[in-house]
Amino acid sequence: MYKKYIIAGLVCGLFSFTSCKHANDDAEPELGAGMIRMDLTPLGIPATIDIPDTTKKPHAIEALPSGDIHVSVDRGFNMLINVSGMDMDRKKKDIAGNDVDKFQSWVVQDSNAILYKTQMVNEEFHFYSIIKKGGKAFYAYDQTQGSDGNVTNFSQKQAHDMLDAAKTLHMLKPAAKS
Repeated sequence: MYKKYIIAGLVCGLFSFTSCKHANDDAEPELGAGMIRMDLTPLGIPATIDIPDTTKKPHAIEALPSGDIHVSVDRGFNMLINVSGMDMDRKKKDIAGNDVDKFQSWVVQDSNAILYKTQMVNEEFHFYSIIKKGGKAFYAYDQTQGSDGNVTNFSQKQAHDMLDAAKTLHMLKPAAKS
């Protein structure tokens, strides 16, 4: 009878050891299908981010005078990343108080990310995300006006894809000093 309890205890102990494993926060996440990993270090942020493959699509990855990092791929992916921004409550109030681009509904809403629907002339979707990595906070959001001056109204899928890409931001470890 005691053997059953001992064996059951050992099995439970093995499961508790394997279930307590934590993902290595320092490890880069696995690269998703159709994505490429971009190093933002030359633009002033020692990090990488996964974006749609730029091989056959017009794209721009640049540091703007405002301090934003601008990442665009074709017409359906246009986002900004910055080291300063609004806290989530303030951003939600700002969105709700916009009298021109009228707020319609929240599609995704958590403490660090929102995806929401608005309507000016047409229905459009936007995202805002606070990414906390390596003791720092980064703010990512959609940019509706492209560098060519054209305005894009993002679909829900496009806004969600940008939000998912923003979440892949991964801080790089500083190079070891010799």
